[in-house]
Amino acid sequence: MSAGPVVTVGDGDGAPIETVVELRGVTTRFGSQVVHDGLDLDVRRGDLVALIGGSGSGKSVLLREIIGLHRPDAGEVRLLGTDVWRAPQAALAAVRRRFGMMFQEGALFSSLDVATNVATPLREHLDLPEAIVDQLVQLRLALAGLPPDAGAKLPSQLSGGMRKRAAIARALALEPEVLFLDEPTSGLDPITARAFDALLAFLNRDLGITVLVVTHDLDTLFGIARRVVVLGRGRVIADGSLDEVVRVDDPWIQSYFSSRATSAAPSPSDPAAPVKRDGA
Repeated sequence: MSAGPVVTVGDGDGAPIETVVELRGVTTRFGSQVVHDGLDLDVRRGDLVALIGGSGSGKSVLLREIIGLHRPDAGEVRLLGTDVWRAPQAALAAVRRRFGMMFQEGALFSSLDVATNVATPLREHLDLPEAIVDQLVQLRLALAGLPPDAGAKLPSQLSGGMRKRAAIARALALEPEVLFLDEPTSGLDPITARAFDALLAFLNRDLGITVLVVTHDLDTLFGIARRVVVLGRGRVIADGSLDEVVRVDDPWIQSYFSSRATSAAPSPSDPAAPVKRDGA
């Protein structure tokens, strides 16, 4: 199966950069359908990577394989230096404390208030006094841009944008080095979505968290993505800066970006504006 052209980017000054996600030869099948066909991908520490691709290209499946929720049929998956599918349970437990995951619908526990949702990873992985847990929960809620009273509410009592922020507050509970997000702006109005983008840019730029986000949102790509990876035909068909990727001579890529003139693209990673709370 032909993978098409691949664009890669150098590090500029040639300095070595730690690889936090390493995929080699990943193959994924669902029955007769081949989703990934020998896929290779590296994510370096400090990256803010947007993962895009057509429907059925396996973007969300790839995230689940990286964090150990879906076993690929073949290949190697390493996260923070640990082989996700071959390491002993103790090593996997240690890795799970070092990354955060935000699922597409948030996946909050509907019967628990927001504060308890955020506290769950802390109670599961750390042995801390409840007073410290409560303080950390409030810090995570504030970091995600939620008002102090949000912690006492059930997810159903929050707006869509606030539920997304609650989900990212939970993903940030253990101060992760790497953050994975699946369609975080899906279903949000444009103003709320852009505020969420600004939050991701802040987490990456100011806190140094490596971010891998699955998205179909062109405004997210043009606004904050420092690197764009395109999946297609079972593999990575383009990998580089936005300017590089939009010039790749691939029919899907050209069709995807045709709705927006690249010359009007804002400078990537510039959302330096403070993160705003949303109540929409």
